[in-house]
Amino acid sequence: MNRTSLLLAGTCALPLAAAAQNLNDPAASRHHFGVTVPTWLNAHARFTATRATSPGPAAGGTADRTYDDGYNRVDSSGNAPAVLGGPPSTSFFGYASDAQVNNVVGAGTVDLHSVQLNGGDYARNLDNKPFPGVELFYRYDWKAGNHWRLSWELGGAYQNFKWQQNGAPNSTVDLITDVFQLGGVTLFPGAAPYSGPFTALPGSPIIGSTPTRTETTVPAAVTGVRKLELNALQFRVGPALDWVPNDKWSVGIQGGLALGVGFSSLSYNEQITVAAANIAPINQAGQSSYVNAWAGWFSAVRVSRQLSERWDAHVEVRHTWQETLHHNGPTRSAEMNLSDGLGIGAGVSYRF
Repeated sequence: MNRTSLLLAGTCALPLAAAAQNLNDPAASRHHFGVTVPTWLNAHARFTATRATSPGPAAGGTADRTYDDGYNRVDSSGNAPAVLGGPPSTSFFGYASDAQVNNVVGAGTVDLHSVQLNGGDYARNLDNKPFPGVELFYRYDWKAGNHWRLSWELGGAYQNFKWQQNGAPNSTVDLITDVFQLGGVTLFPGAAPYSGPFTALPGSPIIGSTPTRTETTVPAAVTGVRKLELNALQFRVGPALDWVPNDKWSVGIQGGLALGVGFSSLSYNEQITVAAANIAPINQAGQSSYVNAWAGWFSAVRVSRQLSERWDAHVEVRHTWQETLHHNGPTRSAEMNLSDGLGIGAGVSYRF
């Protein structure tokens, strides 16, 4: 299950009339309504990647195989041998760069590649870009003593989280290289990018369709941008205990239950340059959306000051305990850990 918790910074200030205010007095201001502007700092996210193309099985001559720089698929003949008794062959193939072709008389090959980003700069944690949110809350003062007050508070908030990474020069990729025999065919320089027909035409090259596969992990450099955005709605409830040393200031702690839902979007447009001589730069782009819901716990420390008979101002630092949020996309995914960060907020409240 993908359940986690998110807390958005912000809470109300305490009524700071007399520290020893009698809550049994009918004139006592027990109720508070307010607004806070919260901002979250140092929340982490990490991008992960899966293969954008499916190279298909490592063996067999009658399977569709798609790569980042070409394809070798079953043609209209069902990959019948080009010569009687020969290996399966196809006219339905393509490649992106002349560098992939190795023309040798009677023994030429074409190399096709599939890459998956897996480490280095690409997989490092990113800090969020801080953006202000908004929270509305209601507080009810339940009990009070000489210099303390116990209250209950309910809040609802909206918060926007954004992460962005531009390039990842020191990355690594899991590289699959499938080598197909040309079977005596010459693929002339300058033909790339080449896309062969499903049904062979007169003069169409026909090559082998059975690969020889190798798998390695190699360095790569990534340029371009990837972005992740989370729009979160949060509801929270819990008790608050405050020390009220005088009629102006209050210092308190708060904790309780947090429930929320988040709508995330991920987009990327990247070029991957692999450290291999026969692979042209590979372009990958896409976008996806995802929804998370969660339940968890929060805690907060806050300082409040009375501004007038009815108005108070406050600042607060907040933390949440939660599992990791996930954004699952078809070729790019992400993990979001809001527990690594802290929320800070400031606002005002009205007592009545």
